[in-house]
Amino acid sequence: MKKAFLTKTVSAVIIATITTLLPLGASAEWKQNIDRTWSYTERNTIAKGWRYISGEWYYFNSDGNMKTGWTYDRGQWYYLDSSGAMEDGWVNIKGTWYYFDSTGAMKTGWIKENGYWYYLDYEDGMKTGTVELGSRTYYFDSSGRLRNYTTVSEVTTSTTAPSSNQQTTQNSNSTSSGTTISVSGLPVLPKNYSVNVQATAENKILELMNQKRTEAGLKPLIMDNTLLQVARYKSNHMIQYNYFDHTAPQGNNWTSWLQTIGYQYTATGENIAYNTYDAVYLFTQWWNSSGHRANMMNPSYNRVGVGVLNGNDKYMGTQTFSN
Repeated sequence: MKKAFLTKTVSAVIIATITTLLPLGASAEWKQNIDRTWSYTERNTIAKGWRYISGEWYYFNSDGNMKTGWTYDRGQWYYLDSSGAMEDGWVNIKGTWYYFDSTGAMKTGWIKENGYWYYLDYEDGMKTGTVELGSRTYYFDSSGRLRNYTTVSEVTTSTTAPSSNQQTTQNSNSTSSGTTISVSGLPVLPKNYSVNVQATAENKILELMNQKRTEAGLKPLIMDNTLLQVARYKSNHMIQYNYFDHTAPQGNNWTSWLQTIGYQYTATGENIAYNTYDAVYLFTQWWNSSGHRANMMNPSYNRVGVGVLNGNDKYMGTQTFSN
């Protein structure tokens, strides 16, 4: 009733009242003030705080004036439409979608509705497109529905030179389906999952990375054969042992592998990532993460190995950097 009254009279009436009946003969009335704000009086008392009136919730400030728009109360944000009624559910506010629960409180973080996941934050509301949240990259369609996600690890770098003075060893690998990617001097990996080397994707990722480096005035990275074999070994290691981390279940990592095979360096770094749908998109995952991007754009590095394998229903990627 109040909504209709406001819609029809707000532009023409400066001071108006409307009376409704309350139990036991008590009266209540809406009043539009001289400054065009609205107040509500019940039992001769001006309403303050939250009031449930004719099936809608309204909020009145300490002066008794009805609030509209964003309202903060008791640690929660609420949104009151132009008539003052509290919104709930999905609400489009100036082109941005927000979600309010049944109490009217704005929700943030993950919500699930009708079988779909959505993500919302305070400033941007409902997320769409590619969004990086922690160590994962998510893709939401134009309706905000989660479609897929990929995972990017935390970046790990090392600036400690190995103690070995041996020369770089030559390593072997197999690129055929169902075989093990091996590096001379490192343990042979199990064959829990069939794997395929994605050489085309590896070269494309190198191309995209060097394009970014060249645009920034940096020297392009050279694909180092030994680092390539170690990167493929690491990707296969994570597939075969079914983990995702810079440190293997056995407690070692790529730096110990480089030292074992006698690879000389003074600085090294590693990026890892995986997804389930596009080998080349691994580059975008890394690029969209500031830490991983810093590794790819590090002027101290001049060599890299890019190892991308398909196995266990995922594309697993590793970048191994050195100077």
